[in-house]
Amino acid sequence: MLQHPVYSSEFTMYSEVSRSAWHTTPHAHECFELLYVLEGRCHIKATTGTYVAAPHDLIIFQPYQWHEETQLTSIYALVCLRFPREFIAEYRIPLPDTAQLPTVVPLPCDGTFRAILERIVAEYQQSDCYSVAMIAAYMVQFAVLLRRALQQHEAGAAPDLPHEATGLRRLLDQHISSAISIRDLAQQVHMSESHFSHQVKALLGIAPKQYVREQRIARARELLHSTTMSIEEIAALLGYDAPTSLFRAFKRVTGVTPGEFRQRRSVRR
Repeated sequence: MLQHPVYSSEFTMYSEVSRSAWHTTPHAHECFELLYVLEGRCHIKATTGTYVAAPHDLIIFQPYQWHEETQLTSIYALVCLRFPREFIAEYRIPLPDTAQLPTVVPLPCDGTFRAILERIVAEYQQSDCYSVAMIAAYMVQFAVLLRRALQQHEAGAAPDLPHEATGLRRLLDQHISSAISIRDLAQQVHMSESHFSHQVKALLGIAPKQYVREQRIARARELLHSTTMSIEEIAALLGYDAPTSLFRAFKRVTGVTPGEFRQRRSVRR
């Protein structure tokens, strides 16, 4: 039986820019992990479901929550904050109820959350006798703004974005492997095709057709890594009209063929 690692509780703060494709195998942390996406997109697979995280998305992994990540774009930049559960209690950080915390939260694009995270990074790097208290103060601000953002999403407060990102993601995810058209998907939520495409791009940062393409490739990578299914079987399962269609799409996104990807992953094991 495969044993996934659980990393020890820690307080870590860093920003990172990845310019080469990477994939983290399933793992968990004893602490909270917050990832704020600055640029690019990443496929997230967690115990709560699968997602594509885009700029201005906050990814929240709770303690002991299994997850894995796969970079989807040539550049992927993020800010990462990990902190023990004890930190929450000691400094009374008003995070939302953990039972109601979604894994991926689309945040406002006005730079407020990024500015707070940059201050936390600066304090973490300075690391003097006042740093932890300052980080705690910034975390209180961050938690309060996060609560407000979640309340707005639940209430549908944004008048020009009436459909939540999670609902649109769920609809698209349900049809990743089908031949259904974007027009038919739009009709299911009583929108025109153009309005549906606009809403998806506004909420997810990516056009619906591109989202479906990237999710298909992310699932193909997972199947190539974790199963012995042939490339023909994977192509059929994911709704491609022919194995050559998967071959071309896979190489266009990853830079390698499905066979080369499987061979490289098997060598690393």
